[in-house]
Amino acid sequence: MKFTIIPVVLFLLMGCAIAEGPRQKLDRGVFQFHEGLRWGRQSDVLPVVDEQARDHFEKMHAGWGTDIQISSADVIQMVYDDKTRKAVVNVRFAWFRKREMVVYETVTRQNWEYRTGKWWLVAEEYFSGQPF
Repeated sequence: MKFTIIPVVLFLLMGCAIAEGPRQKLDRGVFQFHEGLRWGRQSDVLPVVDEQARDHFEKMHAGWGTDIQISSADVIQMVYDDKTRKAVVNVRFAWFRKREMVVYETVTRQNWEYRTGKWWLVAEEYFSGQPF
């Protein structure tokens, strides 16, 4: 009897993962994005940056992985609008220039939009702290 329950439970858990909605995709996507950004995995990051925002994004993050090392990237606030499927995400970065070894802190404000079944970073700006 115990063995027949396990496949049913696994099936239900798989169904919950498949039924991931926009909010859950945002949480997972923002986490993966910032992990990729922190560790210099451009292949995880650039595909979700909207084409119109890409030039600004690349200029803003120039030197990351070469001159600039990110110590941490923490989402400090996420405001999600279910109606418009847009979100504003504030992220605190702790970082240093390899030649200086002085730790700085920067907060950015990011605008995300849900389109075609996935989240896109459409804008990012400095909010506070030391510019990169």
